[in-house]
Amino acid sequence: MSTFGFIYFEYQVQHVVLMLYSKIKHMKPSIKTICKKNPLQDGLFPIYLRVTINRKSKFYSTPYKCKLIEWNSKTGEFNSKFRNHLSFNSSLRTLKDEATDIIEQIQKEQGIVTLIQFDNHYRLRGNSGILLKEFFEKEIKLMEENGQISYKISLETTIRALGKFKRNIDKYRFEDIDEPFLNGFERHLRKNADDGGIAVYMRNIRMVYNKAIKAKVVSKIHYPFSKEGYKISKLKSQKKKKALSEQEFEKIIDFDVEKAPSVRHARYLYIFSYYARGMNFTDLAELEWSHLEDLKFSYSRIKTKAHINVKLPKNEIIGEILNFYKKYRIYDTPYIFPILKMNKEEYSAQELYDRKYSVRKYYNKQLKYLLKLCEIDKHITFYTARHTFATTALRKDVNINIIKQSLGHKKLSTTESYLEDFSTNEVDLVIENIF
Repeated sequence: MSTFGFIYFEYQVQHVVLMLYSKIKHMKPSIKTICKKNPLQDGLFPIYLRVTINRKSKFYSTPYKCKLIEWNSKTGEFNSKFRNHLSFNSSLRTLKDEATDIIEQIQKEQGIVTLIQFDNHYRLRGNSGILLKEFFEKEIKLMEENGQISYKISLETTIRALGKFKRNIDKYRFEDIDEPFLNGFERHLRKNADDGGIAVYMRNIRMVYNKAIKAKVVSKIHYPFSKEGYKISKLKSQKKKKALSEQEFEKIIDFDVEKAPSVRHARYLYIFSYYARGMNFTDLAELEWSHLEDLKFSYSRIKTKAHINVKLPKNEIIGEILNFYKKYRIYDTPYIFPILKMNKEEYSAQELYDRKYSVRKYYNKQLKYLLKLCEIDKHITFYTARHTFATTALRKDVNINIIKQSLGHKKLSTTESYLEDFSTNEVDLVIENIF
């Protein structure tokens, strides 16, 4: 072959390559949602995202399914026979928009898009290689580092419960946690838990899922707690009587502690918490003598960081409590109550939590004994001093927003959950006074 002939041949090859490259480059990818014709076990048909690039297609599962008569194959959307079809169609469009964004990103960076490139980017965006349990463990570690030990323990309990429900939970992705999964988990939990306990697990899963979405670990399109998904609000725990009546609280104040000296500290702290506007045990443990001035003090609530001002009443029982602990100094600490053996800075976050937990547990046992001695037929813990304060304040016509501020709540709904329903007799009396 002559030199000219070789050059011409090379030119032809390059021309063909450029034409193929141009054809591939300008071949517009197709993104569509389709309803597969193979039914699931429940008789419904799954909705998939179909991505076609260079005449090659790949299918990606979505959280959605429907009856064949509820699907419009021409538009690739649900028709009006499907419940809330407008809302669900909006979610499908979001799914397609996310796929389009990935394709445009690849085109911008590479100039050409292949199905393999798209698949790698799509799956990476879907889970970033982080599985459900792994993400839970990262959150648990973060909470421990931040000193949020109670939240840490709550998450640990949740992931253990998930592990008992599904032994291979370490293989689960966030996309696998859908409404049927959560319904199954709920049924599993009902063997040992009521609605209130189940709701705690579900709120923890929801919190972690929201953080995973924010961290781009999972797409919000898979969110199982959407308006059309799993409803935590359906879990209506039976409202247990958590507050003491004024008469019952008076029994505790009038109780002769010399008859049962072992209940002294539990009784004193419960009463002090009530008069300190429902001050939590963990905050009482860190209340210092230097904080108190003329029966006034302020503190930042450990749980919510809310700043709370307190003015204790100048009554006999508060004077008795403070005078007792001025003399009863078994630990060399600046704290009013003998809960911590040493300064809080000397404890690790876990040690501090454990110390408070063990003392509170002991005091709760003593409270149970005290109620028995006072012939009060209720099951309460130290925490219910907050409920007793809130309910008593409401019965004395204190505005609920003031009660909210006193308790250090961020939301009014939290305060409302503290307040007991009034008895039928009380309602009748109020109504009678109207006329």
